Parts: sequence; C-alpha cells; structure tokens
Amino acid sequence: MAYRGNAAYQLDFEQQAWEIPARGLSVHEGGAAGTRPHADPMADVFALAKAAIVLTAMLFVLGGARVALTAQTVSVLKEVSVAEATLDSAFDTRTELRVERSALSSADRIQRIATENYGMVYASEVETISLPQDGGTSADDAQSAEVASDADSMA
Repeated sequence: MAYRGNAAYQLDFEQQAWEIPARGLSVHEGGAAGTRPHADPMADVFALAKAAIVLTAMLFVLGGARVALTAQTVSVLKEVSVAEATLDSAFDTRTELRVERSALSSADRIQRIATENYGMVYASEVETISLPQDGGTSADDAQSAEVASDADSMA
C-alpha cells in the first residue's frame, strides 16, 4: 500500500474510487513543549532549583505566620485567664460584702448597740411642733427670714 503525499483521501462508496481531495493542505510548524531541538539540561536543573527555593521560601513564610499566630493566641489566652481570675475574685468579694452588709444593717443589732453602748431608749412621748403658715410666703422666704433673724440675734 503506497501513500501519495500527506493529503487525506475521501472514500466515496458510490464511486468506489480513491480520489485526491479538491482542497490542498498547508503545513504549519509548531513549537510544542518538549520538542526543542537543542534543550539545555542545565536550564532544567536551574528551573527545578529555582522552583525548590521558591517553595521553601513559601513554606518558611507560612511557618513563620503560623508561629506568630500561635504566639498571639497564647498571649490572648493568658490575658483572658487573668481577667477570669480577677472577675472570680470580684464576685467573691461582692458576696462577702453583701453578707457583711446584711449582718451590719440588721435592725436587732442596731437596736442592741443603741441601747447598750449609747444608752438610747425609745421615746415615751412624741412632741409635735406646729408653725403658722402664711399663704403668701414660700419655704425659701421663710428660710431667708430665719437666717436674717439668727444674724440679728448674734449681733
């Protein structure tokens, strides 16, 4: 079987003959990868070394970022722990102060201290003082009149 050129033949079942196609084919040269005529093996080694250095640098940067993030997280966790301890201490102090206030403000305790230490007793009589009220004077006027009368009596 012989080939005549690089043209494809059309198989026509009606004619049962081999014919050369009507259109001609043109040749296009391409530069496919790996088909370089004079590839430099050292260039490939340098390209691999360059890729390895870039990859190593990227891993180094990512590792440094991870370490920095971990260190920051640890410092924040320490601050949170200190804040929690301070808050727990404040709650304990508040509870103690509430108990002490409750004990100190007890009516029985106040009455006992007043009678035993200060000799106070309940009043047997209640005195009531009534002041005449003028319809036109206000509380401020009455107070200023009282201050004026006190100043006259001192002089």
